[in-house]
Formats: sequence, structure tokens, C-alpha cells
Amino acid sequence: MKLSSKNLHTRLDQVYDAIVVGGGMGGLSAAIYLARYGLSCLVIEKGKGRSLWMQDLRNYVGLDPDTPGRDILNHATKQALDWGADYLRGFVEEVVDEGETFAVKVKVGKTDSIYPVFHGKYVIAASGIMDHLPQLENMQNVYDYAGYTLHVCMICDGFDMWDQKAVLIAGTEGQINAAFVLNWFTPYISVLTHGLCSVGDAMRAKLAEHGYPLYEQPIVEFLGENHHLQGIKLADGQVVEATTGLINMGSIYHNHYLKGIPNLEWDGENLVTNDMAQTSHPRLFALGDLKKGLNQVSVAVADGTLAATQIWRNIRRASAPRKWEENLAKLA
Repeated sequence: MKLSSKNLHTRLDQVYDAIVVGGGMGGLSAAIYLARYGLSCLVIEKGKGRSLWMQDLRNYVGLDPDTPGRDILNHATKQALDWGADYLRGFVEEVVDEGETFAVKVKVGKTDSIYPVFHGKYVIAASGIMDHLPQLENMQNVYDYAGYTLHVCMICDGFDMWDQKAVLIAGTEGQINAAFVLNWFTPYISVLTHGLCSVGDAMRAKLAEHGYPLYEQPIVEFLGENHHLQGIKLADGQVVEATTGLINMGSIYHNHYLKGIPNLEWDGENLVTNDMAQTSHPRLFALGDLKKGLNQVSVAVADGTLAATQIWRNIRRASAPRKWEENLAKLA
């Protein structure tokens, strides 16, 4: 059932088998499997996640290459609802381990907000990350190209940059090293720092050895038409010619609500999990970009399957078996 501020009170006394934080590819995969296992689950989605911004999904088996992420999300949400999952748009503020259950505090509504608390035996953290983008005075100019010809994932979109004139936009000197991986796909690389970092002599020499020019002026504007990049105008008036680009400026991890749970094993901002997406807390699972591993839609979807299946196994093994009572009466 779709929940809102008008009807969510009907679920406040319920203890869900699992609460899924995040309605992206991994979270919806988990919800679909949980519902089909006959388990009760609630998906809490904050909106505008990373997969929503994918303009096409070129490397997923069975889908047309121009399938946008929003279409997949809409379809999977409908599937989860049709099989019995609950779904709420809201922002998870805190998860508290109460012993046998988790208490999940949610902010619902941007204005006149309410803060309901839901309860679940398990929590699946699938709230993902959001990539840092260059901050310009006119951010719409960035959005006109991001996800089209200006990419954030080399693994996803390196092929689409093949032998094109590319820019690598980095926010730290260390992030410039992506240029020496991007050159598998194209050697025509210009490096831009957007004025965000200083570059040492060793990195300058390495870029020069590869023939990659370095531009340290802030970006003023992305140039092009119909989402197709043609160049980047800098603060000093220079225009760097480019038909594609890779933004490598780090990410915001939506994992704040887990920070109060003790004894979780972290690797930086990523949670360490086993091969069933289970964290060091036996009732908490992490999927996709939140866990240590490869940030890919295909991986997140598989993680959702694994987490839901392990939760089902745990609950099934602790439950009494269903018996054919009528037949038992006949045999007695």
C-alpha cells in the first residue's frame, strides 16, 4: 500500500519483517523479493536518488540501451506494491536498535513535517550516494549535460567516451588519477580542477608525460546543444573543447541514520558485508553503493535479492512449519 501522512498511522503499530531504506534499484529488488516470500516490508524513499538521474541504462541485460532510470524505478515500484509491499516517501533520520526490532524515525513532508516511527525486525540500508557536481551560479547548465554526455561513472559510461575529446573534472589532486584509467577509453583528455585544489609538481609532470593539459581556472559554463557537450568555458575566458566528460569529485553517502548503531564495520563510508549483503550487525543489511564493492545497478539489484533471501531464510528457520492440518486429522 502507498502510505502518506494521511494513512501512515495505520502502520505505526505494525512490526514489519523488514524496513528498506531507499527505493532505488537495490531497495526495490529487495522489496519485490521480500513481498514474494510473503514477508511484510516497508520501503522508505527520499526521492531524487542517483538512479533517477540516469538518462539511459546502456549495460543492463534485457533492457533497451536508451531505457531511462526513472522508467525502471516506476515499474519496479508498481511491482513491489502489487505484491504487497508498503511504500512511503520520506527521509529516514534515525535508526535505533531496540533489541529484537529496529525503530526507524522518518521525516514526512518538507513543510509541516511529521516524524512517525516505524518498527521492523530487519533493516535493509539501500539509500545510496549522490555524486558531487561542479557548483556553478547556474546549476541548470550542469544538469543539462550531467547524465547525458557528462558522466559520473567510468565503468558505466567509459564505452560512450571512446576516442572522444574528454574532460576529467576533479576536486582533489588524488582524484586526477582517474585520468590514467580513463585513457583506456580515450587518450584525448584535458584535466580541470574548477579551482578547487592545488596540483603538485609530480602530478603536473605525470600529466605532461601523457600529454594531458591541466586547467585550474573555475568553470563558468558548459557549452553545447540538446545535452551534447561541445566545450567548457573557464573563468579566464578560455574554452576547452570537449564532446564528453567525466566528473570525479567524490560523493555524498546517505548513511547518517546508521551512525548511531554500535559495532558496525566500516571501510571509510562504506559498510563491510558478507556474501549475502549482511553487515556485522546480524539484522542489518547494506546494498549497492552503501556497501564496499562495485557501484553498479546490476550489483545493487543482486544485493537486494541476496539480502531479502537471507532474511527469509532466517525468519523461515525460526518459524513453525506449516502442516496440512486437515490431512493430519484424517490420519490420526
